[in-house]
Amino acid sequence: MKPKYKYLTCSLLLSTLLYGTACHKFLDQDPISTPTDQTSWKTDADANSQVAGCYSLIRSAFDASCSFYAYGDLPTDEWSVIQEGNFNAIYQVDWAISEPTSNSSVPQFKLRVWTPFYSSIQQSNRCLHFLNLMSDASFTGSSASDQQAERNKYLAEARFCRAFNYFYMARVWGDVPLDTSYQADISGVTSDPRVAQENVLQCAISDLNWAKNWLNYRDTYSTDRVVRADKGTCFALLAHIYAWKGSYDSCRMACDSVIQKGGYQLVGLDASSSYTDIYKGKSVESIFELAQNSSTEALSAASDGSIAHWTLAAPYFPTVTVPLWETNATLLAKLYGDTTDKRYKSTIAYVTSGSSNYYFCTKYNNISSVEANSVIYYISQNNINIFRLADIYLLRAEANAASLTPNIPAVLSDINVIRARAGIKNVVADSIPNRTVLIDSVTAERGREMFEEGSRYYDLVRNTRLTGEIRFPYINITDFQNGKYYWPIDPSLMLTNAGLQQTSYWRQLLEQ
Repeated sequence: MKPKYKYLTCSLLLSTLLYGTACHKFLDQDPISTPTDQTSWKTDADANSQVAGCYSLIRSAFDASCSFYAYGDLPTDEWSVIQEGNFNAIYQVDWAISEPTSNSSVPQFKLRVWTPFYSSIQQSNRCLHFLNLMSDASFTGSSASDQQAERNKYLAEARFCRAFNYFYMARVWGDVPLDTSYQADISGVTSDPRVAQENVLQCAISDLNWAKNWLNYRDTYSTDRVVRADKGTCFALLAHIYAWKGSYDSCRMACDSVIQKGGYQLVGLDASSSYTDIYKGKSVESIFELAQNSSTEALSAASDGSIAHWTLAAPYFPTVTVPLWETNATLLAKLYGDTTDKRYKSTIAYVTSGSSNYYFCTKYNNISSVEANSVIYYISQNNINIFRLADIYLLRAEANAASLTPNIPAVLSDINVIRARAGIKNVVADSIPNRTVLIDSVTAERGREMFEEGSRYYDLVRNTRLTGEIRFPYINITDFQNGKYYWPIDPSLMLTNAGLQQTSYWRQLLEQ
């Protein structure tokens, strides 16, 4: 008999503890608290807290085995040595290592299980259902239209979070189950198949097209700016979805909206700010971050979810002489041939051990220390930086380069805006002999600008799709064409959802 599916309906005051909670269709989970849906949707403050839970659950998903960086950076050429064995297997795209369900703490298991993302999706579905049941008078506003606009703002944020989760899962797994409904009775067994990625992304686009109508461009005075969705955030996500789909005309238009209307600015163009301000959180350049820089949201720097733990060494961690994930010196030399590049000078360091230099990235050095019982503990307080203005400039450059007749002046204009901020010379048209070199130039600039920011893996996938040339150390072109770059799902998911099938490439490699 198949196990029944139970969904945790815990108060969103406990949302930060819900990493283990599942969408009802994908994990068997015994409830551990009393349902509160009938009592938690009375006021504007209730609505705000419930929607905030959507973001909190995304953060929980990204902190599971450093997943934001494990998916987006680890299986690339950014590294030379990964000292921890489980993460080394991920770096080498050995994603089919079998793990018993009792060994659920290992990275391979955590990264193959999409349950945390569905927790956030189900919270979005819950918000969409109950927000529409609340009376207009529940919301703040001096008129009925103001109150309805307040409700729609919360609905828009819930739709944004749902769209973001589905986009992110589509990039990682390809086809995924699509669940857009709230169900009060979730005790019955269901059998949900994976839905074609195109349909999943179209659902996300539909959510965003609705959401952007009810959100304003950034409010520079809001304490929630960049960590809650606004209109610019919606357009940034649309731009990335369209780029992933290869719909570059739509991508370019979405980028235009962000750049021309979003009110964002590149950090470091005047004496009042420096490039490293980006990583302190809530910079004028940031479009969307996941809050993690407060003491209540931060991670222990010793946990496997902390990028600081894996990439930093002394003096940030005085006892660490060699970073656990060693940055690839060959790639650094290739990307930063001009070592006057402000990005290189301000975010790349090295330590000497014996006769060797070990390079590492210092973007995640917002580390605080706490002493307790004569023991010093280190806390990592960097927000997870998901979208920022430089990313969108370079995504627009990619969109213009991707055309069969590329707009070379437009591509170089956007690249050179970013290079000017970095203090290095412009790329000129005479150095671009063909479309492939143009696309490679965009990918290289994204590599310089967004080094170790959870982006390079997807950048290299799109580059291969556009040029037909492989840039991965552990995926060859044949395996790429057969879909190796999509992750397998853990076989445990198929025990609780009979409708699932393994990701195509991994079907014969990962035992069910």
